[in-house]
Amino acid sequence: MSKQSIFRTTVLVCVVAAIIALFTTVTSLVGQLRQLSTASTDNMQWTISQVDTELANLSSTIAQKLLRGSEYDSDLVRLRADIALSRLSMLHSGRVGQVYAGNEEAERLKLPIMAYYQELASRLDAAQELSPDDLRALLALTEELRPTVRRMAVLGAELTGARTQQRRQEFFQQVSLTGWLAVGAVVFMAGLLLILDQLYRRATERDKKLQASTRELASTVSASLDAIVTADQSGQIVGFNAAAEKVFGWSKSEIIGKTMQETLVPDRMRAAHLAGMERYLNEEAPKIVDGGRVEMPALRKNGEEFPVELNITSVDHDDGQRFIAYIRDISARKIAEQSLIDARDRAQRTDRAKSQFLTVMSHEMRTPLNGVLGVLDLLKTTRLTKRQGRYAELAAASSEILLQHVNEALDITRVETGSLLLSPQEFELEPLCAQITGVLTPLAQEKGLSLTLEIKEGAHGLFWGDSGRIRQILTNLIGNAIKFTDVGSIKVAVTGINAPGQTQLRFAISDTGRGIDPENQEQIFNDFVALGSGDERQFRGDGLGLSISSRIARQMGGDLKVESTLGRGTTFTFDLPVSRVRTSAGHTASHSDPETGSALPSQLSVLIVEDNSINRKILKDMLLGLGAKPCEAADGVEALRKAEMRMFDMIFMDISMPEMDGIETTQRLRSGAGPNAKTHIVGLTAHGEEEYRARAEASGMNSFYTKPIRLDLLRHILRDTKSVTPTIHPHDGFEELRQVLGPDKLAATSQQFFDELDQLCGDILNDKYSGNSDALSGTTHRVKGAAQLLGFETLAEQLSALYEATEAGQNSLIERRAARLASQSEEMRSQVARKLTPTVTRA
Repeated sequence: MSKQSIFRTTVLVCVVAAIIALFTTVTSLVGQLRQLSTASTDNMQWTISQVDTELANLSSTIAQKLLRGSEYDSDLVRLRADIALSRLSMLHSGRVGQVYAGNEEAERLKLPIMAYYQELASRLDAAQELSPDDLRALLALTEELRPTVRRMAVLGAELTGARTQQRRQEFFQQVSLTGWLAVGAVVFMAGLLLILDQLYRRATERDKKLQASTRELASTVSASLDAIVTADQSGQIVGFNAAAEKVFGWSKSEIIGKTMQETLVPDRMRAAHLAGMERYLNEEAPKIVDGGRVEMPALRKNGEEFPVELNITSVDHDDGQRFIAYIRDISARKIAEQSLIDARDRAQRTDRAKSQFLTVMSHEMRTPLNGVLGVLDLLKTTRLTKRQGRYAELAAASSEILLQHVNEALDITRVETGSLLLSPQEFELEPLCAQITGVLTPLAQEKGLSLTLEIKEGAHGLFWGDSGRIRQILTNLIGNAIKFTDVGSIKVAVTGINAPGQTQLRFAISDTGRGIDPENQEQIFNDFVALGSGDERQFRGDGLGLSISSRIARQMGGDLKVESTLGRGTTFTFDLPVSRVRTSAGHTASHSDPETGSALPSQLSVLIVEDNSINRKILKDMLLGLGAKPCEAADGVEALRKAEMRMFDMIFMDISMPEMDGIETTQRLRSGAGPNAKTHIVGLTAHGEEEYRARAEASGMNSFYTKPIRLDLLRHILRDTKSVTPTIHPHDGFEELRQVLGPDKLAATSQQFFDELDQLCGDILNDKYSGNSDALSGTTHRVKGAAQLLGFETLAEQLSALYEATEAGQNSLIERRAARLASQSEEMRSQVARKLTPTVTRA
């Protein structure tokens, strides 16, 4: 019950109670007034006084009878006696008797009166004729009783007066009470009237506000940009604002009385709409009603379907529930969102294309650079003049700097995609720094600069870290110092602060160049920032090197800072925490060139576990060329069987294979007690190195490499199975394979690869892999590995894209990539045939 209903009930009860009390009081007052207004009291006093009068009359009648004798009427005596008796009886009954009731004196006076009454009655009843003696006796008794009767009359008058006075007091009190009640009723009614007046005023104000609010709401609804549609619980439309007319194309007069499902809801959704409304009304389980904003299609009058944002609320109404739908046409927003999505997709495709372009160009540029560096290394081994030797050193140093810039172009794509990974390993700091400064010293000497290296005692020893990235950062910093210093020197100072198990290395590269303005010192670490403008010579920053170096330093847990003073030079500080490696006494790190170092162990027995026959063939021929004795296994099951039969010096284990992969095979070898439980196992994968490194190490593999395995790396692995992976940049290995395998074997192997590639593309285009995506993924993976091993990088990238489309189940994209691969395969087959066909020179 509401507060307003409780108040109304209370007021009604109070009014009824006041009316009842006032009516009762007035009724009582009227009764008492009527009693006071009547002569009942005077009548009782007259009746009492008549007793004495009648007794006097009786005495007089008896006396006359005695004087006259027979002359006087005897019946008159008896009549007077009867009258006296009747008067006496009134003193004991009726209203007169009530006057004397309860009074002690009256009760005492009644005794002689009663005795007289009885005596008189008995004498009258005894004889027909009263004798003179009877008359004289009655006269004596009557005279004797008269004082008592007079006292009785006086007492009656006193009692009657007292009762009358009491009644007057009671009447006065009743009148007073009635007056107060009347005053209270008047006050109550006045207060009630005030309250009612206030309520009326408030109701009037509320009514005005409600009317204003109603007008405002009506104005808001009519002016709302959103369509507002009101419907009853049967779905019949009872409200339709102006915005709804614009959105849906219906006029208000047309649509009022129609149902939402037949006008605004698309045909395909009407059944669901009706079921939802019925569920809400029966079970009060809202899904859309009172469920917040949802997006769904709606229908215009012309039959056009368009997207809307909908919010439905419910309210109670006199004829049941009503539903208010707030509808917003979001077709324009959806078009804008789709445009943004398309723009984002185009930007992502452009970014991927840029990254792919940088990757391809870096690979293409690195291939001839590796050739140049190799030729320069070979040139140093020949007899050269002093000038030629200096030229060779300058060319080698410049090539190293150029190769570093090419690598930075590839690293920037890795940084942007978050795929820049670290490869920590054991390294000795002093030889690393000496090698870097030794390579770059000719460039410094060519400009008349001195390049010095100073390594403090705390920085000596064997450490654990990514030596390749340390080399990259130091090469960039020292190269920049040489590039931007015209006069003076460059100094590389390496210090270390040792803590338990860890060393904080600091590399300080100082130059005597022109310095950097303080406002530009932070900018040089941004991408593509080079200080200088117009034709002015760039004097700080190469655009990428410092940015990438700074990011790599932070990824390794370190930092790169700069301090510079204009005209006095610049110092770059590279701080890096590394772990110290505990080694046995007499340990020395080997830095001998793979070609000139110790000889390879002869007749090493090696098991090649690889599911791709081309990969097995190439790796087998490379091992044979290095003097090893290889044995092949097509999968993990065959490898376990052969590993049980004999002991191998080394096992090359492919990670991804059917039946049983390399991880499981390695785990079984390590967990068993066979002859190869402790054999050195080298993991190989065509995927990213970091993708499987943790799993490979956990399974028990001793080392882990990504395909393709080059000849110099293979030679290093065979020489020292405990050594770490040297920093080798991937390059086209086709020429290297021709040198190792010979043109005939390489031609046969390539022919087998192209046949398998053509078979794969043909099966895809002929829909032979329909419903068997696992088989397609496995075949694509094997062919991709063969392309990588043969050095067909373009085909390997296309096969990798085909593999990704296969894993994602994008059938249309799979067919397009297969058709493109088939075309590229034919072109590549022709190029390989021309490259492997001997050229005959005619005279």
